[in-house]
Amino acid sequence: MKELIYPWLLDSEEYNFDDIKDGIRLHLNESPYSPPPHILEAIQKYLPYANRYQHPELSERFSALAADYNKVEPENIFPTPGGDGALRSIFYNLAQPGDKVVTNYPAYSMYKVYSSVRGLNHVKIKLIEGEEWWYEDRKRLLSESKGARLVVIDNPNNPTGSPMLDEELVKELATNVRGFIVIDEAYYEFYGKTFARMIYDYPNVLIVRTLSKAFSMASLRVGYLIGNEEVVKALKKTSTPFDVSLPGLIAGIKALEDPSYVKEVVNNINTNKEYLIKELRGLGLKVFNSYTNFIFVKDNRDLFTPLMAKSIAIRNLISGYYRISIGTKEQCELLVKTLGEILENSNTKQG
Repeated sequence: MKELIYPWLLDSEEYNFDDIKDGIRLHLNESPYSPPPHILEAIQKYLPYANRYQHPELSERFSALAADYNKVEPENIFPTPGGDGALRSIFYNLAQPGDKVVTNYPAYSMYKVYSSVRGLNHVKIKLIEGEEWWYEDRKRLLSESKGARLVVIDNPNNPTGSPMLDEELVKELATNVRGFIVIDEAYYEFYGKTFARMIYDYPNVLIVRTLSKAFSMASLRVGYLIGNEEVVKALKKTSTPFDVSLPGLIAGIKALEDPSYVKEVVNNINTNKEYLIKELRGLGLKVFNSYTNFIFVKDNRDLFTPLMAKSIAIRNLISGYYRISIGTKEQCELLVKTLGEILENSNTKQG
């Protein structure tokens, strides 16, 4: 059977992570807070209709609300199963095997996965590490973007939490590429800056959004793409009006009808983030600033294994670096306490 499968698919790597069933999950950039009761009640109300495909007017309502939220037109919105659904649609339909795709490194791991399974020529631009932030290598990014089919940038960057783009750089990239500049704004609600309106002056700019993070809907799988009307029309041909599940669609509609709770989620996470950054720096760890719901930590010791042994999950994406999602105040306090004990034991053994 292997002879029937394209070699780039056989040789590609899948999304991989170590998970826990019980404990504190600080490894997937989830919100530690549940969606508000009125959203859960709305989902429950529609569950008896799960035997039927949802009416297209629900998708149209979601698109209208997402358009209003982003100050664009409904024709510029393509509802997708999470932000990953938008990315998958882009990689699978707007690029062909052998095409050049440019991303940062490090960056969201699914860019590598999608590039690999599609047989794309993946070029990675190594980010520049600073004292408090990470920075874009603008010169190399612009050079490599010339003739590229896709340039995909997460802004802010995952896993560093640093902003990568400004309006001038987006303009240059949009002019340089042979295809599309894709801006992954998964953490827009924490950052507060968007390039959504640029789709009107630069029709090859695509914006990816998700309700998994600040909207607290990770497992409901609802997101959307913001793009030129012709691009949205084309991508809709590759999907059905039912791709976003009924619970996700209802939750997305209710959330966008009254997104005020998102501000509370963001404020709480930012408060906990400030606490965690201060405390971890106090423990002697190198912690970078962040515009997201996670922090990036540099330390050459093994922090992953002893934390997992204590049922606290974090991500060790790169050797010597750790990404830690922001949890509740109690979870952050427990993380600080546990890490303090781990580091103390480590220092005692070394002494």
